[in-house]
Amino acid sequence: MKRIYINVFLVKLLCVFMVGCQSTIHSTRINDNKPLQAGQGVVALELVNNTDRLASLHKNWDEVIVIRIDNEEERKQAAIQKAKEKAKKNGKKFDPEKVDWEHDYYSLRANSKGTVDSQVFVGAMPEGEYIISLLYSFYSDGNMSSWINMPVFQSAGVFQVKNAQLTNLGTLVFQPLLDTKKASFWSNKTEQRAYVTRLEESTALAPFVNHHYQNLYNSLDLSQVNSWKEDPFSKLRNQLGALSRANAYGDEAISVRGSDYNVLAARFGKLHLIDSAGNVETQSLPTASQLTASGQINDTLLIGSERGVLFSQSQDGSWLQHQPISATEAFVWLGSDDRFGYALTSSEKQHSLYRFVELDKGWQKIGSFKKKDGHNWLVQNGGLFVFFDDAGELKVINDNKLLTYNEASGQWKSAKYESFKKFSQLKTGELVALEVSQWDGIGDQVVSVDYGKSWHTIDRSLSFFGDHKTDASLPALISGNRIVSVGRVKENKKKGKKKLRVISASLNKQGKKFNWQSHGEVKSNCTTLLPELTQGEVLFFLCEQGQVVKTDDFGESWESVVVIDIALMQQQYDAFLDARKAELALTDQKETSTQ
Repeated sequence: MKRIYINVFLVKLLCVFMVGCQSTIHSTRINDNKPLQAGQGVVALELVNNTDRLASLHKNWDEVIVIRIDNEEERKQAAIQKAKEKAKKNGKKFDPEKVDWEHDYYSLRANSKGTVDSQVFVGAMPEGEYIISLLYSFYSDGNMSSWINMPVFQSAGVFQVKNAQLTNLGTLVFQPLLDTKKASFWSNKTEQRAYVTRLEESTALAPFVNHHYQNLYNSLDLSQVNSWKEDPFSKLRNQLGALSRANAYGDEAISVRGSDYNVLAARFGKLHLIDSAGNVETQSLPTASQLTASGQINDTLLIGSERGVLFSQSQDGSWLQHQPISATEAFVWLGSDDRFGYALTSSEKQHSLYRFVELDKGWQKIGSFKKKDGHNWLVQNGGLFVFFDDAGELKVINDNKLLTYNEASGQWKSAKYESFKKFSQLKTGELVALEVSQWDGIGDQVVSVDYGKSWHTIDRSLSFFGDHKTDASLPALISGNRIVSVGRVKENKKKGKKKLRVISASLNKQGKKFNWQSHGEVKSNCTTLLPELTQGEVLFFLCEQGQVVKTDDFGESWESVVVIDIALMQQQYDAFLDARKAELALTDQKETSTQ
């Protein structure tokens, strides 16, 4: 690829998005009520951020900005001709080397229907060759604004758009190599802070396009689906993508009722199964998307994912794929009673609750619940959660309402209830939750051992600043009706700095202070307790970059169970950068020798 793409236009685009220079960016938005314009094709790509969030104010990317590169000479000559005519008219000297000109820029915007942590971008663009210039995210709350971007260029490669055809770019990966939470990450211009690459396996995005843009889909010629063009860097990109997939970020901890296993679900279809002894088995499901839910139904382990995809484990251990619902919905919870399986899904503006007997047919929607924003400028709202009571009856908490389904009438009965930011039902039936606070959204940890009839408030000590991850995590329960959490405790009672330690206590009457017993110090940067994974007295903690550690002696010793090898990814990316520089040098040498 010519040096101009990765130097001159990188500077220009950074100017456009960071300083506010004026530039025309064409929208690729699709109106499904209108036919595709003549000469246009459709582009679809999935983007996975292999981290919990981009930055403190940015969860995901808003736009993927692409540049058309096959018409650059045409646009350059048109700009020169226009400048020449203007100079002649005004009687001024004309230098074609000083004429400014622009590429065609196009913006793909994320379609959030049917996704949770992955993103899908779909848009229509004129026939031609393109390269992704950068990923872009903007935040504003009326009081402040923030924007971040990540250059891409040769890291992804060149793709082609053809008239009335689909270009499926599969899955792109944003892989941080440094800590994205630090402001220096986004002001650091080194290429080694992160990389963007693509997975070798092609993610099938045609069903997503079909479910969202049916009229458009029916007008496409699908006899040929376009993708990336091969180049000297394809093999290195695939190796980078495989490394990211092997080091998938996962924080979706699920306690699976009726199963010997608990589950930690991750990006790129990565699944960690934790058995009754606390041992971890890792499997890769046939998807590049985030795994989002798990349930044991009729002795079959089910795993829910994004875009309406459901997986069931067969007797030989292999995974079968099902599409029982629309790709506009994502699974967020799975459960079962003696008669039915149940599934909670999330779409753009609502949650839907289904029940079913068979995986591939007969799904009945028994409830639709409007989504509430986590907060507005006046009120912090609670989330929507599902659990079973002591009689095995299905309950739904929707912000400050408790909903019970009436089988005879098919209606939901509503009663006032507590609001929670986080909520989980353990496989033994107990409920652990995080209350809503109108101050900053995050309230006290609470636990219920009577299926939500009463709640115990967990009283613990934390730093007012700096303990956000710990403050926002749930408590765990172990045998003997003991609660386990994380709190700040002095090394000795009279002096010493308070340190984050594993703490435990027997449950007592609500409103009474706990008689905490202090244990080992929490491992540095691994302060998020994952109570859903607790097996016996084996506790699991999530670390900052996705590593998971466990302890069977309350923090006196630690063992790594999910390793994220940042050093190996950095090493492989350095090899990619070296190969790119060598290719550019060779190109320059060839161009010089022909002049």
